[in-house]
Amino acid sequence: MNGASQTFLIYSSVVVIVPFLFAVMRFKKMEQAWRSLALLIFFDFLVEAISHVLYFLQISNHFLWPIFILIEFTLLARIYKSEFKKMAIGRFIPIVTLLFITYVMADWLMAPKDDLSAIPHFIEGVLILLLVLCYYYKNLNSLIDTQLERQPMFWLSTGLFIYFSANSVIFIFSNYIQMLSLQFFNLIWFTHSIFNILLYIFYTLTVCLIPKKLNYNI
Repeated sequence: MNGASQTFLIYSSVVVIVPFLFAVMRFKKMEQAWRSLALLIFFDFLVEAISHVLYFLQISNHFLWPIFILIEFTLLARIYKSEFKKMAIGRFIPIVTLLFITYVMADWLMAPKDDLSAIPHFIEGVLILLLVLCYYYKNLNSLIDTQLERQPMFWLSTGLFIYFSANSVIFIFSNYIQMLSLQFFNLIWFTHSIFNILLYIFYTLTVCLIPKKLNYNI
């Protein structure tokens, strides 16, 4: 991988600063459910910062990812639980979250030292995509509420759909691709960085569209 591509891979995550700053400015005016998104952005910023430090110290950051996956899924599941509070699926989200946490912890404890398993991230992606599809289905069944482009939940779901649709495939096949072709493997992770930037853009848009009124029902 050439120098320009390597630099892009290293610094693409710096884009997280943008949603981080907006989340800081709007945090106090957010409802409880939306604060979960702000907390996720804060945690994402922290993980990216630690990862950069570890990279320059030439220390593996693999130990961070099980923790990140757990926090990310738990906070996103909390947002969708609030969205589906009047639907049957909302009652199952805490159960699925608990089962997922148990699985990731077991996988982490049983995995070889410093081995990064792609399966937990793939399962997380599938679960998030199912929640996103349920959100889309809910809105297709209630087209009375138009102007989806003004709803932060729509942009969050769209960003998650794009990100996890691509990255779930990348993560599940990453080890195979690395054995097949190192050049193609590097290209895949370059693509992953692009989807990472897109997700941060959608996070920013979502945070900007969250209404300030405390009586807003998401």
